[in-house]
Amino acid sequence: MAISRRNFLRMGGLTALGASMGIGMGTNVRWIGAKPSYAAEQNPLLHVLNRVTWGIRPQDVVKISEMGIENYIDWQMDYENIADPAVDDFIGEEQWLLNNYDEIKALLERDYDRVAFGALWHRLFRAIYSERQLYEQMVEFWTDHFNVPMSDAVVEKILDDREVIRKHALGKFRDLLFASAQSPAMLYYLDNYSSTKEHPNENYARELMELHTLGVDGGYSEKDVKEVARALTGWQVGEDERFFFNSNDHDDGEKTILGRQFPAGRGIEDGLQVFDMLATHPSTARFVSFKLCRRFVSDQPASSLVESTAAVFTASDGDLKTVIRHILLSPEFQQAQWQKFRRPIDFVVAAIRAMGAGFSVKDGSAVLWSLEPMGQLPYYWLPPNGYPEPAGAWMNTNGLLARWNFGLVMPLASQGWIDGVRFNMEKSIPLRDTVGEMVDSATALVIGANIEPADRQMLIDLVSYGQGDVPMTRDLRNDMLPTLLGVLVASPYFQWK
Repeated sequence: MAISRRNFLRMGGLTALGASMGIGMGTNVRWIGAKPSYAAEQNPLLHVLNRVTWGIRPQDVVKISEMGIENYIDWQMDYENIADPAVDDFIGEEQWLLNNYDEIKALLERDYDRVAFGALWHRLFRAIYSERQLYEQMVEFWTDHFNVPMSDAVVEKILDDREVIRKHALGKFRDLLFASAQSPAMLYYLDNYSSTKEHPNENYARELMELHTLGVDGGYSEKDVKEVARALTGWQVGEDERFFFNSNDHDDGEKTILGRQFPAGRGIEDGLQVFDMLATHPSTARFVSFKLCRRFVSDQPASSLVESTAAVFTASDGDLKTVIRHILLSPEFQQAQWQKFRRPIDFVVAAIRAMGAGFSVKDGSAVLWSLEPMGQLPYYWLPPNGYPEPAGAWMNTNGLLARWNFGLVMPLASQGWIDGVRFNMEKSIPLRDTVGEMVDSATALVIGANIEPADRQMLIDLVSYGQGDVPMTRDLRNDMLPTLLGVLVASPYFQWK
């Protein structure tokens, strides 16, 4: 984000306050790893919103309060019946996202930046503004699970996002697995498009079992990898850039996979049986359930929850709505407040949503490129395992400093010094009578729960220039509310959910 010299210098004055609140990069352990403790009285409604949505807005609190937790979750599950006007308007302006391969390819060759940037901003825009928040969470989850980087396959990745991930994000796991296997993006990325009976390529077969289904300890052997590679020979990409099966390149010999005999003389049936076996295997149920519990509950979910979720996965034939519902209504989930550290994308999206109705992004580049120094630009994780989930992967000095800078800079849009971003503070937090009331309003908007009394007093002193809980003037509000919001977003209270 571009900021003025005045505001850059002004930010330097926040260093001492940041260190005392634990948002600095020094030795304060509250930033390094400790979770918020005083906010433990956060109510269960906010806990559900913190995990189901990409960030809590005031209207989300109203909605879940009216519906109750279970009805709210079911409403979010039925995402296709949720009106999504902001996304509809976005797609209306970017109709090319719905085009076929040849049309998008032609546009890419004419205007590379528009297509490549547009795909990235499309990802973030939907997370920020879509009313289908749980669905967008699942899109993010499966984007990492079936990771395909965009760097060398822009058009293929756009179609993979649309036809594989989005189409099946809350459907059946089996359908999602099949769709990914036949996606040109995946076929190219892991080289299965070139796998023939003379030269079987093991890249996709290995990642299929290790990362997509069974897990590294899922009970398969090196021989199984080789045999699965043989079973998937001939799975190629045709001239129309769609999947097709080339029987001439398929190894139709007898095979043994996970202890089962595959008779000789078959064609695509070999691969279809492999995917059916993997989709219904107990190790797949356990591995996928563990990853879902880790995403929604904690980095080290209770084994009891993983096992019960795996049982639901198996009993429902991998119905993802049933599985996610089980997790979100489980006792283990209810007891896991403040157990998840926001990954960079979660942090940036949540911060924008937390600013309320007065915050608008006119140019997505102002937001998108802030993710690069944090280490999580959408679609740009190169290894096949997807962006890491555990907190430890993101707790490093450079990444945390980038978060701090983003949090402090973003609210300065209210003063017109951030290109492409506007912030009408009056719409988000109207003028209050006292500094203390303003601090409480800002804390409620950003954090959704109380903070330590000592931290509250520090914020009051910051906003009032050390005068204490004095009357709030409009000039003081206009001058200091952006700083107050920035410190809250940069604080540990906002990093954990």
